[in-house]
Amino acid sequence: MRLGIVAGLVLLGVLAGCAPGPLPPDPTAEQLLAHGAKPLPRMALLERLSDKTVYGTFSVDTNADKAGDAWTEYFAPDGQLWYRDRRTTFRGRWHVPDDRDELCLSFREGEDRCAKLYELGTTLQFISVAQGPYQGRAVSYADKTADGDAEGFVPKKPEREHRPRK
Repeated sequence: MRLGIVAGLVLLGVLAGCAPGPLPPDPTAEQLLAHGAKPLPRMALLERLSDKTVYGTFSVDTNADKAGDAWTEYFAPDGQLWYRDRRTTFRGRWHVPDDRDELCLSFREGEDRCAKLYELGTTLQFISVAQGPYQGRAVSYADKTADGDAEGFVPKKPEREHRPRK
């Protein structure tokens, strides 16, 4: 009996050693996969983002934002992108390349910034593929999505006055 208890404790210790540790704030794709995250393929990206407002948080300090700062983006079906964080609001473009399972955004600088998205529970993790200090790491995550332009980013077209014909 005692041998069975010891063997059970040893097995439990071995199994606990195999479990992944807690995720860092800026996990790698490998760390996300070890925690059961699923990479989003191209068609799933289009379905999950087109005509959606996405609410997220930065995982790392960037040139302008700090880890923990919130952001919001609206992905219009025509490829326009509206972005807002604590300091600024601007418009850009978004697309999912035909040959890659990546989301690409272009902002004021004009060059694409691409990321692979991983779904972990109800959270989308954005793993940067750009050259630089964040390559291969999660730069931000989104934990809420709403249908349509939930924040009213897109300017409304003025209504035309309807005049009766004489």
